[in-house]
Amino acid sequence: MFEPVWNHHYIDHVQITVAEQVGVEGRGGYYEGAGALRDMVQNHLFQLLAMVAMEPPVSFEADAVRDEKSKLLRAVQLASADALSCAVRGQYSDGMVGHPAPAYRSEPG
Repeated sequence: MFEPVWNHHYIDHVQITVAEQVGVEGRGGYYEGAGALRDMVQNHLFQLLAMVAMEPPVSFEADAVRDEKSKLLRAVQLASADALSCAVRGQYSDGMVGHPAPAYRSEPG
C-alpha cells in the first residue's frame, strides 16, 4: 500500500520518538545492569525500525519476516564518532510522567 510513495523521492527522513509516560517504576535493579539505552534501543526501537523500513516479506510467516528484518538491520550504518560526540545521555530528576515520578537515583534498587 505504501510502496509507491515510500521512497527517497517523497520522504526526507523518518523520526522515531519515544514518549513514554512511565518512569523506572520499580525496575531500578534492571536498569542499573542493562541501562535504558540497551533496553529501549536494541530491543524496542530496532524492532520498530525494522518493521517500518524492511522490504516486504515474501509471506507473513515468522521466518520470512525475520529474514527481511535481519537484512535491514545488517544494512544499517553505525553512527560515526562525530555523531556520537553530539549525543547527550542523562538521568532524570523527580517530576511528572502522567503521574508523580521519583528521580532515577531515588528509585529502589
